[in-house]
Amino acid sequence: MRFDPGSDRTDKEAGGMRRRLVLNIAAFAVVLYTFFFILSICGISVMGSHIPNEYREPANFDLTLSFIKGINPYAAESLDGEVPGCVFQYGPLFSLLTAGVHFIIPFVDVFELHYFIAFICILTAAVMAAAIAYEKSGTLAPPACVFLLTIACTWRYGYINAVPDTLGVTLLVLIFFIETRKDMVCREYIEAAVSVALFYTKQYFVIIALSLFLFKFITDKRAWIKLSVAGLIMLAASVFIVNAVCPLYFTYSLLIVHGVSGQSVAATRPLFSKLAALPFSAVGLPVWTAASEAKPLPPTGWAFEILQLKSLTGIFLFVFIGMAAGVVRAFLTKTPRFEASRLFVIHSMVAFAALLFLGQNDGAWLSYYLQLLMPSVIIYSFISAEKDVLDGRMTRYYKWAYMVLMLLMIMYTTYRVDSRLPYYDKSDSVMREWDKAYRYCDAYASRGDILYRAPLGINALANGRYLYDNGHEMAIHQRFLDEYNSSSFYQKVFPLGGKLMEQHIRYRDLMKEKVREGGYSLVLTTATDGELVSVEDLEYGGYLRIDRLTLDTGWAAYEVDFWVPSEGDKPSFETKDWT
Repeated sequence: MRFDPGSDRTDKEAGGMRRRLVLNIAAFAVVLYTFFFILSICGISVMGSHIPNEYREPANFDLTLSFIKGINPYAAESLDGEVPGCVFQYGPLFSLLTAGVHFIIPFVDVFELHYFIAFICILTAAVMAAAIAYEKSGTLAPPACVFLLTIACTWRYGYINAVPDTLGVTLLVLIFFIETRKDMVCREYIEAAVSVALFYTKQYFVIIALSLFLFKFITDKRAWIKLSVAGLIMLAASVFIVNAVCPLYFTYSLLIVHGVSGQSVAATRPLFSKLAALPFSAVGLPVWTAASEAKPLPPTGWAFEILQLKSLTGIFLFVFIGMAAGVVRAFLTKTPRFEASRLFVIHSMVAFAALLFLGQNDGAWLSYYLQLLMPSVIIYSFISAEKDVLDGRMTRYYKWAYMVLMLLMIMYTTYRVDSRLPYYDKSDSVMREWDKAYRYCDAYASRGDILYRAPLGINALANGRYLYDNGHEMAIHQRFLDEYNSSSFYQKVFPLGGKLMEQHIRYRDLMKEKVREGGYSLVLTTATDGELVSVEDLEYGGYLRIDRLTLDTGWAAYEVDFWVPSEGDKPSFETKDWT
């Protein structure tokens, strides 16, 4: 029997079966690619496990180690001592989870445990997203592609990163998964609990609460009331308990994060004052041009955001087209594409609106867009496009058009994810620089205290040495303290903020004085996020710079200078052969 793609046969007859066969063959290719893709990121991740994959990664280890030691880093008592406690600007749930697992299996290296748990989070998010697609699809193409691309939503330059983001994406997808369980008991209460948990994982993920709020309001007023009341009660209760047990927590996670120099968009000018710089405005054209031509990448701001948007579109172009086609078709037919499909559309709109603000943060290339926006877009697009490919009621030309779109979504997007998302190349030369840096630290540790900077923070933590700058402390600076002191609002909402910042600034003065007295056996300096000590302080203390190493952490490489007392002997050693 000759196949006529324009016939009225059902999906289970010849036409539908052939279309299914094409998509299943494509799915097999995606599954095969995914296997090697996972092997690749695992291989990169296990190579040099004590080398940070991000400048601020040591902060996560520092917080986890505090919990393991039974230290409450958010206790008000920490302000009474001379030495400040651990500073951590994000939610503690990832570190609490890691510390809890370490309590069960204490023989596992705590640093490697972070990566292992992050990997489990990545796979869990991908499995839940693929399960949603599998339940709503007629072939293996949507779940296979959704599984692969959800892994890419946690992208950190081709490796597994020990940051709260991975748990955040998992909880975000968990809400989508819960909402697609039609018969789940107490669904709204569970969603409210997960939304609150996201707030204590990494603050910006809480935007899912707004998406849920709008979705429930549109689709089910009774469920909307349950969600709203439960969410407010849980949030209020958690704030009361956390503030009682950890009085410094909100000072760190809401106030200190505001003061990050060059990183926090909260410290930049208000969003609406920049609307004139949008690419479609008269002023925006130079910004668009600057973003296009910027090498290296432009700093925080609209130019950086536009560059990310261009790259994101270049990778997921046909996925976005697939979603747009699905939304238009749902609007014309006045029928949702699948169970809870409107939640994915609403969340995509809410996330994109929020990203106009959050996307200016240069914390990591494309990470905000991948984490907050793409999971909902990916799940919706592949389910929706496949439904139109297999829809026997559609005319011949539309069937071919949707088949071509689906194949482009699969092949083009997979290729662009692999070719456009940056990889962290832990080459022999990179590894030799890290090996040499760690050898310097180990050689001088026996001679006295070391003043560490964040890129080498893992070396300090792994060897039980004192670390002040874990990557988050430098959000505290005199300029922000002055802003705090001039704001009655800050002082009322965060009454301990001034005392906390004064403690840090006072302690930094002690560190500078110790440098000027030649009290450190080794001082590390890097221009990133300000300096703890100046070259003048070092020269006054008789320090001599013995080396400058370029330490690559994936997103960026940092030039770190090594200073020792001029009378000290420079160690002589060769770096390991990494070939």
